[in-house]
Amino acid sequence: MGLTIKDIAQKAGVSTATVSRVLNNSKPVSPQLKKKVLKVVEETGYRPNALARGLIKKHTALIGVIIPDVANLNFAEMIKGIEQVADENNFDIILSSSGANVDKELEIFDVFIEKQLDGIIFSGVFFTDRHKEFFNKYNIPTVIVGQNFPGVELPSVTINNFQAAYEATSYLIELGHRRIGMITGPLKDIAAGLDRYRGFSAALKEYKVKEIEEYVVEGDFNIDSGYRCMEDILTGKEVPPTAIFAASDKIAIGAMNCCYDKGYKVPDDISIIGFDDTEVASVVRPSLTTIHQNHQEIGSTTAQLLIDRIKGRHNRAINVQLPYRLIERESTRKIR
Repeated sequence: MGLTIKDIAQKAGVSTATVSRVLNNSKPVSPQLKKKVLKVVEETGYRPNALARGLIKKHTALIGVIIPDVANLNFAEMIKGIEQVADENNFDIILSSSGANVDKELEIFDVFIEKQLDGIIFSGVFFTDRHKEFFNKYNIPTVIVGQNFPGVELPSVTINNFQAAYEATSYLIELGHRRIGMITGPLKDIAAGLDRYRGFSAALKEYKVKEIEEYVVEGDFNIDSGYRCMEDILTGKEVPPTAIFAASDKIAIGAMNCCYDKGYKVPDDISIIGFDDTEVASVVRPSLTTIHQNHQEIGSTTAQLLIDRIKGRHNRAINVQLPYRLIERESTRKIR
């Protein structure tokens, strides 16, 4: 039978209430009594969990990870990279999904503080004054992944979404396309939504190609949204676009499905390029031309940057931009 609080109290010569207060850090306890309790906890191995270790060593070896969508395959790959580096450095992770809800994110932050985590990896759509207030108050080592929020002095790991979108659009233009549309992600998402749209728009401007308003639709990062947005673009148009830049592979696949249902062939009638290079990009037919970003590398780089900060190796705020590349497959073609 395992040790109980009563056993610890007897060994330390204190009351069970005192042991509870020490372990839960709920009420003030004299330094002498606290030291006696923690010494017994350490010697007996009682509750060798994160809380007890943290009280004794001021170090829990726990990293909190907040992502907006646990079902997103990109985040699944990112978590693999985080876990790999965490394991190599004897850290464990606690994963929470926020649904991109600011209130939920702040609640999770509070839980992380209560659990005395050593650091936080944060992937979110917004960075509000409430976020700033939290990080200013607690000064916990934190790395932002996927975003580089303006005016936020925290390290981050991203790719250059603007430049990647610019390159994808330029590729379509160089294939001869001039009627080019885009299905964006939510424009409230600075990196994956707004920056990718800005890159698209900048490429059209640079090449002196007109941006046709009715060919640009704001969507969400899923297949259903891609289908609906493509339907909006095609419905009632005498002249459809010859190419579509989709802000994610899921959007692109939804758009391809819509084209098929409406009698348009990809890429013979409409070329489509995606973004992310998820596993499905190479197995759909036609296979998807897309922008590749290595989500596992993004995760591992983020975790290493955070652990370096936890261990005092890196304290200044930096933005790490990882490489991307365009993968040419079957869903795009040159206009004759």
